[in-house]
Amino acid sequence: MLNFLYTLIIYPLIQIIEFAFMLFQNVFKNAGVSVIGVSLAVSILCLPLYIVAEHWQQVQRDIEKKLDPGIRRIKTAFKGDEQYMILSTFYRQNHYSPIMAMRSSFGLLIQIPFFIAAYSFLSNLPILQGKGFWFIRDMGQQDALFSIGSFPINVLPIAMTVINIIAGAIYTKGFKAKDKIQIY
Repeated sequence: MLNFLYTLIIYPLIQIIEFAFMLFQNVFKNAGVSVIGVSLAVSILCLPLYIVAEHWQQVQRDIEKKLDPGIRRIKTAFKGDEQYMILSTFYRQNHYSPIMAMRSSFGLLIQIPFFIAAYSFLSNLPILQGKGFWFIRDMGQQDALFSIGSFPINVLPIAMTVINIIAGAIYTKGFKAKDKIQIY
């Protein structure tokens, strides 16, 4: 089953990533710029999916905003099984299922195959072995710019995480805490 999914989903993505890498490599003759080009190409290819995912998230937020006063009233007035039954009825009357909230995680889920494909392609790419780019001495190895004792500290994953947290903070300005937690 996993082999089938790999062949159906990951392998075509690896081919697209390889094509983008070779295109940028032929144009710029620099492996580091080619990796950045792959990132750019994947982002552009994912843009329509991100737009759909953002639309679904906005629909979900609007539905939750509409239902929120009724849910709060039910939760303050009832407890236990009674609360569960009345909430279920309330959801049914409003044509809503709590499982619908799962579609707001689509934006995260669509990234996973792309990460797997990029990792599969780039992790053992011979052209990256021994090539430096900016402050990275060897793109074919861990960046490990410094160590704490015998433990190497890879700066690029830390930098990526910090950048994503800052972007998430800017993007979620004015969102409810639940939506912010999902994005973080």
